[in-house]
Parts: sequence; C-alpha cells; structure tokens
Amino acid sequence: MKNKRGFEMSFAWIFAIIVGAIVIFLAIWATTKLVSIERHAGDTEIGKQIGILLNPVETSLENAKIAKITTPLDTRIYNDCEIQKGESFGSQRISVATKSGVGKEWENPGVPSSFHNKYLFSDSVVEGKEFMVFAKPFKFPFKVADLLFLWSAEDEYCFVNSPSEIYEEINSLSPEGINVTNNFEECSKRSIKVCFASSGCDVDVNTDSKSVKKDKGRETIYYEDELIYGAIFAPKKLYECQVKRLMSRASELSLLYNSKSVYLSSGNCDSFTLQQSLFQYANYTSSLNESIELRSIRSLSDDIKDKNGRLLCGLF
Repeated sequence: MKNKRGFEMSFAWIFAIIVGAIVIFLAIWATTKLVSIERHAGDTEIGKQIGILLNPVETSLENAKIAKITTPLDTRIYNDCEIQKGESFGSQRISVATKSGVGKEWENPGVPSSFHNKYLFSDSVVEGKEFMVFAKPFKFPFKVADLLFLWSAEDEYCFVNSPSEIYEEINSLSPEGINVTNNFEECSKRSIKVCFASSGCDVDVNTDSKSVKKDKGRETIYYEDELIYGAIFAPKKLYECQVKRLMSRASELSLLYNSKSVYLSSGNCDSFTLQQSLFQYANYTSSLNESIELRSIRSLSDDIKDKNGRLLCGLF
C-alpha cells in the first residue's frame, strides 16, 4: 500500500511539474512574442524619426555641415535605395533594429520608411549608438540635391594623401571617426584606410580617372565632385542606385530651367543654345544606367554652367 500510495504521489507531482512547465513556457513565449512585436513597432518609429532628424541637416544647405545622431540603445541603421518602374526619383529607404536583452539580441529591422527627396550614402548596415552625418550640396551644374554621408562614430576612416580641398574641408569640420594624414603609418590598425595617391588600401581613390576601387579592386565606381564621399562610404549597388536617382532629379530640374529660359525670353534673357543644351542634358541624365556615364555628362554640365554664366540674368 505504501508503495502504491508513493507511486500515486510521484505521478501527481510529475503531472503538476509538466503542466507548470507548459504554463511557464507559454507565458515566456507570449511575453517574448509581445516584446518582439513592440520592438518591431518601436524600431519602425525610430526609422521614421531618423529620417526626420536628417531634415535640419539639409535645409538651406550651401556649405558642408556635420551633425550627430545619438540613440539610447545600440542601433543598426539599414540604408537601402529603390527605384520602381514608373517612379521619377525612386526612394530612399531607412529602417532600424535595436539591440535588446529580451528575446533575440537583434530582431529583423522595422518597416522601412521611404523618402523621395533624400540621398543617403553609407554602408548597407551601420551599427552603434552615435552616428555622424556629413552633408554637402551637389551641384551638377545647378544644385541637384543635398547629399548625406553617414557612418558610426565607432568606425575609423583614415584618409591618406588626400587632395588639398578634401584635407582642408575635413580638418575644418573635424568630424569624429575621420582622420586625414599624409603618413600611412599614422593610421590605426583598425581604421578603414582610404588612399588617394597609392593603391592596396581598403579603398583606393584615383582623382585623375575619378574612380574608386573597393574589395581589393574587384569593384570600381565613378564619381563627380561631391559624390567622391558617396563613392568612399557606400557599397557599389547602393551608390549606383543613388546616382541614378540623382540624375533623374537633375533631368527634371533641367526641364524646369529650360521652361524658365523660355519664359524669360521676353526680357532678352533667353538663350536658345542653352535651351538646347538643357534639353540634351535632360535626355542624358534620365537615361543614365551606371556611374561611368557621369564622364560623358560632365562636359555637357560644364557647358551649361558656362552658358548660364554669360547670361544677363542667369537661370541658376
């Protein structure tokens, strides 16, 4: 009897433990699921906020500007570019994932926020608590848009033997995470080395051909003027997408300036040859497929700038 009674007691305890374990498991699972949903919603909102925070950096921008974005938690910013059929300017997509001690350390990023008037150049994923944003207007030949370059304050870039204008610009702005030097030995071991007068670095910049080689020379992209920073910070796929978006915008702006020139013709401020160049420029920029084509557009851009400068009342 004692053995029977003992067996019955053991079974009851085992049953209770199993049921209790299931209840606890379901409670933990439900809590984790709820936290995950809340994190996803929170990360989506943070993505929107980061896009909004970039607005003051761009507004009325005529010169280079540095700003810092700080987040309360370790954060990953996902930068993506998308051009869908039928869209004039494509879209800049920003999404965010935050680190957490509950559930997975890193969840999938929140729903991307899309912006049609932003052009952000960075790694596809940038991680940290503090992020540096470097902004510059892009003129080709008229102002097309404000360019934004983003990196984590924890990253280190070392610009070696950079041209005088870049050396002076970086020194005057003193952005965190970028060091400019003429001595390769002054670069820290963990830094991303960007060489302008030699090869074999993480990023090799050739200012004569206006090209940038990455991934040990396996990737080559081309730049014009302020796009040099985009070519340094962004991977090829993202860079090419953003350049195509910029050229689509430049195409639309050139048509607007062409219309403005026609409107001003009554005041002897028109230029038929400039209108022809603007129309040609609109066609070239709208059909650009790769950054190497910027070379052929450059001469036309310079021609438009020269013709506009000779007008009694310039278009831009």
